[in-house]
Amino acid sequence: MGIGIYLTYFFYSGLEPDQKKEIPVAFANANYFWVLLSVLVAWLGHMSRAYRWKFLMEPLGYSPKLSSMYHSTMIGYVLNFTIPRSGEIARPGFLAKKEGLPFDKVFGTVVAERIIDVVMLLTITFSTWALVGKKVIEDLTKRDEASGPPYLLYAILGFGILGILIFIFSKKIRSFVLDKLKGMWEGIKTIFTMKKRIPFILHTLFIWISYVLLMWLMAQGVDGMEDIGIKELMVGFVVGAAAITITPGGIGLYPIFITAALVYFGYDKGLASSFSIMSWVVQTIFLVVAGIYSLYAINIKFSNAEVKDQLEKKKTK
Repeated sequence: MGIGIYLTYFFYSGLEPDQKKEIPVAFANANYFWVLLSVLVAWLGHMSRAYRWKFLMEPLGYSPKLSSMYHSTMIGYVLNFTIPRSGEIARPGFLAKKEGLPFDKVFGTVVAERIIDVVMLLTITFSTWALVGKKVIEDLTKRDEASGPPYLLYAILGFGILGILIFIFSKKIRSFVLDKLKGMWEGIKTIFTMKKRIPFILHTLFIWISYVLLMWLMAQGVDGMEDIGIKELMVGFVVGAAAITITPGGIGLYPIFITAALVYFGYDKGLASSFSIMSWVVQTIFLVVAGIYSLYAINIKFSNAEVKDQLEKKKTK
């Protein structure tokens, strides 16, 4: 979060005074019919993602409520703004808790889903490379490498080695891990065993089309961006996805990458920065509000007393 806030400051402070003045003007003069339409499309994409999840649950014999799946999905999005990718753990955790399902198997279905999403993102990225050239994307997402020893890498390596040693020498830990991995594999396998493959594919296409479409709709709401072309749109989407991967929710980095992409294609920097900031702010507010509402609506508490009670039950078995 700190890195994201710094990048936001870095981006804003790098604008000329006239460019800074254009940002509130863009918000004031925006056509909010198109802006709200982009939010609606985004919501439909998230609802479709929640519904698509049902197809991966069916081979396991589970039929969770759509409302529980939707709220768990939105909670995952909002928690990604705190610790990167933590939403991928929270999402199956909340659903498993709400519906009384085994977490490892539910988590496995999320892993299976993410495999499909990676394939889709790579497909869009390679298509964009074919459209504009690989070097364009690399130049727009290039970051200066940090100097000095990679302490974080050393720490991760150290914990990894420690974990392997514990796994090898502790029979109890090894049994626990293998049991959980077995359950997770049951969830991952649903990608091959699900029966409703055609609806799953159609929902997948709709989800990713909605992601690109909402950017186009947002552009229609900003004066001067209505003529955005397919090249600008696809490059903007790919570099925006890269920003969201690097920082929580793309905070700070998303406007930098999108602005750089639009400036590369000849757009005025003030207009480009106004559009990129407005796009990020609107979608972020939507995800945060919807995610916080879902945290309230799903009505789940993970208390210490409950965890202790579960441990006592295990001891008595």
